[in-house]
Amino acid sequence: MTELAAGPALDRSDWLLLLLDRAALEAQGPEELDPVRIQKGIFVLSKRGPARDLYDFQAYDWGPFSSAIYADLSALTRRGYLSEEKVPGRTWSTYRVTARGHQRATAAAARVGQIATAWLRQTREFLTTRSFAQLLRDVYAMYPEYAVNSRFGG
Repeated sequence: MTELAAGPALDRSDWLLLLLDRAALEAQGPEELDPVRIQKGIFVLSKRGPARDLYDFQAYDWGPFSSAIYADLSALTRRGYLSEEKVPGRTWSTYRVTARGHQRATAAAARVGQIATAWLRQTREFLTTRSFAQLLRDVYAMYPEYAVNSRFGG
């Protein structure tokens, strides 16, 4: 994945919403994303993409992690931009953009332009075409300093 120069300033939750909105990016793959894919997507976006240093990340159980992402996901859900679906038998949820969220993401996509949305589409493809294990291996290969506390053994 190539690096992209910093782009227009948006609220960090708008970048999060954009990454989650498959339709606004005209991307393929599942509509919803799980927390690990969201964390890794925003991490890569913050390190290499059009929005730098959106969140402070630390090396954690499954690599780069920011608790502020969960706070923003909760806020977006409370405001009706996302829906949260609990995964049966698991402690985590998946997130999907609502119609209201899609309107906001579409407006944000227009503000950041085609180059940034293409980069986000590529990042979303990176996230959704890999297994959990392969995603972690790829992120750890790019940023080994975030693998030091990982529980992942693969």
